[in-house]
Amino acid sequence: MNEPYKILLVDDEAEVRTSIIRKIDWSAVGFQVVGDAENGVDALEKIEQLEPDVVLTDIRMPYMDGLEMAERLREIHPSIKVVLFSGFDDFEYAQKAIKLNIIEYILKPVNAEEMMEILLRIKGTLDEEIQRLRDLTNLQESFRKNLPILREKFLSNLVKGNVGKEDIPVLMEEYGLSLLEGNCWVAAKVMAQEMDNAAWNSWNLLSVSVQRLLEDRFQSFGNYSCFQRPSGICVIAALEDEKELMQLTTYFRELCKEVKKILNCTLIVGIGRVVESIENISHSYAEAREAVAYSRTAGEVVFISDVEPQKDALLHLDEKDEKELSYVLKFGDEEMIQSCVESISGRMRQPKAMQSGFQAYIIDILSVILRVVQKNGLEENIVFGKYADYNGVLTGIRESADMQDWLCEVCFAISGKLYRERVGTTQTLIEKAKKYIGENYANSALSLEMVCGYLHISTAYFSTIFKKEVGESYISYLTGIRMEKAAALLKETDEKTYQIAAKVGYDEPNYFGYVFKKKFGVSPNKFRGK
Repeated sequence: MNEPYKILLVDDEAEVRTSIIRKIDWSAVGFQVVGDAENGVDALEKIEQLEPDVVLTDIRMPYMDGLEMAERLREIHPSIKVVLFSGFDDFEYAQKAIKLNIIEYILKPVNAEEMMEILLRIKGTLDEEIQRLRDLTNLQESFRKNLPILREKFLSNLVKGNVGKEDIPVLMEEYGLSLLEGNCWVAAKVMAQEMDNAAWNSWNLLSVSVQRLLEDRFQSFGNYSCFQRPSGICVIAALEDEKELMQLTTYFRELCKEVKKILNCTLIVGIGRVVESIENISHSYAEAREAVAYSRTAGEVVFISDVEPQKDALLHLDEKDEKELSYVLKFGDEEMIQSCVESISGRMRQPKAMQSGFQAYIIDILSVILRVVQKNGLEENIVFGKYADYNGVLTGIRESADMQDWLCEVCFAISGKLYRERVGTTQTLIEKAKKYIGENYANSALSLEMVCGYLHISTAYFSTIFKKEVGESYISYLTGIRMEKAAALLKETDEKTYQIAAKVGYDEPNYFGYVFKKKFGVSPNKFRGK
């Protein structure tokens, strides 16, 4: 059985609230009243605590009326349904209600039968919304329709090197790709060059036609995927061994002949080097793109290894590596730092890594670290670690273990210092905010926006750090300060209540009295008489 939906009842007359609660059989229509409030201000506080599905509210109330509250709810809790009831058949109110997407508008006195009909309609609406969210069939159908787009986006990110190692097998399975069923991988770039411009008025149409022929030709090849890129078609093939590469080449040569015959255009194919891990397919694709540039002199199907001799493995940080190192320096925990350091230092263990390239690799790493250090105002000597200076780092790191020791030490030092400074900055901001509130609480217009303007930070960020550090919201804290000041003035002076209200930031003495009683349990006058 589904849980009943929760309702909050808001009306400034206690008798009306009690009457409505008593005359409705709430459980019969699938609801329960979780609380009540006597005005919009009180209601907004209770909404945060009780999280109702529906708010049933009067329009005319002190401090904050139902329409104003509904407008606030639309901004901060748009999913909550609002029902307005009023003793006035006011067309202007009805118009405002429509603009605020009020689900129902009821005239007082509230008739029990009419109210139950309305609640049943609202329940139906809520049931439908929940069903839509739970409807896995619709979600699966939507996923199925979007699968080609999602698959192509994933493959495009893969050849750009933008997919994490741990995410690759998960996404391959999710998108129904069998590219992991291989021992090595290779990427190719396929480009069509028009020969008869009159026949093709759209490059996209030509590219799609080429892809269709490619898919027909490659049906018996094995595990591969092809997809459109802005500059051509990309092919990723999973191979049993490098010998299978020759079979792949034969398929591409046959495809070139077929495209020239059927589509009357020349096809250029660039093929990168075979890689032993699919996470490195971006390197093969980058080489395939380079190979295409040699087609004018090397023919229609070009291996990068044929036109560029095999070089010893180069040690370098690509853009993805730089971003990861920069991130872990600023925000990484111990596990993230150790994983990043292992990845970077582990490359120095590659069999073909050239000793002469170590220093250039270290300089690349130092450059990334220095940018973080300088941007955050840290002293540059923090990058040396156990070494005396830059020269000490360059000459002292001779193997992977040296790199790992140095990089771990530096990363932990910088990460720890930045964390301590972030905590210090947050605490400084909170202290400034408290001081500003303490100096300006008497201003009735003092708002969250004013405080954040003074601090030069966003309201969202301030609200988050204030609640975390102080343990209560800005409004709650400000109200507490005002009440403390008011209590002191009541005990220490003979000033009138309305004068004290103005001194602590309340233009409305009645509202001041309401808040004061809510805080201390008695009215200001009774508090003074204690």
